[in-house]
Amino acid sequence: MYKLEIVSPKGIIYSGDVYQTVVNTADGECGILENHMLLLTNVIPGKIRIEKEGEEPKELAVTYGVIDVTGDKVIILVEEAYGLDEIDVEREKQLLEEAKTKLSNKEELSLEELERYEKLRDRAETLLKLAGVNPEAYIPTP
Repeated sequence: MYKLEIVSPKGIIYSGDVYQTVVNTADGECGILENHMLLLTNVIPGKIRIEKEGEEPKELAVTYGVIDVTGDKVIILVEEAYGLDEIDVEREKQLLEEAKTKLSNKEELSLEELERYEKLRDRAETLLKLAGVNPEAYIPTP
């Protein structure tokens, strides 16, 4: 067991002792067990699964952030975190539409804007998938 904290700008989302945490990172899915090697890497939009012995796993949807694994403590700092049933599907559809519209005119965007809208698109698509909505089937209105 080790101490896990998940923190967003809204405060502490989760704090407690856990057996394992599974998180999506820039390098792929990462499972963290007790005595995991030191690690500092980027978190990408996806699902965090929190496992405690003898309990059903808890799952959260998160957006971008970082994970810091140090000895007997893991801290995950994220921009946003939701229960899977708390994802605002309509908001995510609007954000996906905005991103796709902006990305359809890539030549008019600066490199910073291009990166921002690509991240926004990826975030919205991932959260929609976690909410059970197929983002590929969603076609923005012109």
